[in-house]
Amino acid sequence: MQPSSGSNDNAAAQIELHRALAPRYAYRYSFEFSRLFQEDWHACMLRLMPAGARRVLDLGCGTGFFLAELERLRPGAVGLDISHAMLLVSEQYVPGARLVTADAEKLPFKGGSFDTVFCKGSLHHTRDHVRFLENCRRALSKDGVLIMSEPCNDNFLIRWARYLLYRFSPHFDLGDQGFTKSGLLELYRKAGFEVTYAGRYGVFAYLFAGFPDHLGVLRFVPGNASLVRAMLKLDRWICSTRFLRILSFQVVVAGKPAPTAAANP
Repeated sequence: MQPSSGSNDNAAAQIELHRALAPRYAYRYSFEFSRLFQEDWHACMLRLMPAGARRVLDLGCGTGFFLAELERLRPGAVGLDISHAMLLVSEQYVPGARLVTADAEKLPFKGGSFDTVFCKGSLHHTRDHVRFLENCRRALSKDGVLIMSEPCNDNFLIRWARYLLYRFSPHFDLGDQGFTKSGLLELYRKAGFEVTYAGRYGVFAYLFAGFPDHLGVLRFVPGNASLVRAMLKLDRWICSTRFLRILSFQVVVAGKPAPTAAANP
């Protein structure tokens, strides 16, 4: 199946958008309190990686902040992003890393190339979600795992606020909307995955520490790193509580190729 003109148009739009955003991403990770939050978010995803995984891909690696952690844990990790400007910024975090400039909807890898594929906030930048996930499945080994974190729209207030932000801010694309948890799980299944984990992440720390380039109030608060540590503990409790976890901003999902899908690549 050839990619549609809509997919090509979106790819061009994403390249241009992220060329402009690359300096903002570098700024985002320049604060201790923001790095603390990002590292906790990464830890939430990393604990889902199989212990024996050696060949790892950070799909949509952006400026390389997560890739730097993967490289320390699994030397030789590969980072892929559609934005060459983002990858240029990544050199300050992962000098000499194995980087690939490519469209995530047309992965340039042989089947079974990786034991784990991480995708932190990239799926919603694409338009053919099932095709994207099918490409991830083909890039995985038989026992490989796709670990993904995506914006969660289960809470109508978050969904409304995200729509307004995407609608009026020049730093977002209106088409880059989030997912409901059930909707993301269904996409996994349609793409031939067996879901092995589905959870939620991020409330107060996500809002106040995750994006100081958009909401930077913590920059002016004394002891902001200690405050973020307290927020992270509170967030973990909220995300594990049945009637409160709908407040979370992210859904984290892991899945492995279903046996039937592996038999019919």
